[in-house]
Amino acid sequence: MSLVSRPGETLFLDANVLVSAAWKQDAEIALIWQMKDARLITSGYVMGEVQRNLHQVSQIERLRALMRSVRIVSFDYAPDLPEAAELPEKDRPVLSAAVQSQADHLVSGDKKHFGPWCGKRIRGVRITAPTELLALLRQALPEDPRGL
Repeated sequence: MSLVSRPGETLFLDANVLVSAAWKQDAEIALIWQMKDARLITSGYVMGEVQRNLHQVSQIERLRALMRSVRIVSFDYAPDLPEAAELPEKDRPVLSAAVQSQADHLVSGDKKHFGPWCGKRIRGVRITAPTELLALLRQALPEDPRGL
């Protein structure tokens, strides 16, 4: 069974995923945008972090192109998530937004903070590493010109 097995599953993208996808032309992680029937979302909070990390005009242009298919959500409050008490304060709004938006996956490459939860669910949201999604895409896109 694939990670994104149901049509219309929602992937909440963490800042490191968006930054990595926009960082350089033809970034492998940008293949996530080719996942059939997946809904891509992120939050205004995450976008603030993304904007602080992209400085080159080419990166910002790539980000703009990628964001055409990403919905940005925002919430007025953050629910108490005792199961995330170990997360640093700056990462709690990311998980909170993924939970509030009822995402199926929080896609994060933050191994230090989200790594211990990779493959696990918090309030229905599976913490998923981008490498897992890329492995799935390598199987689904056998004729990718980059040889993935």
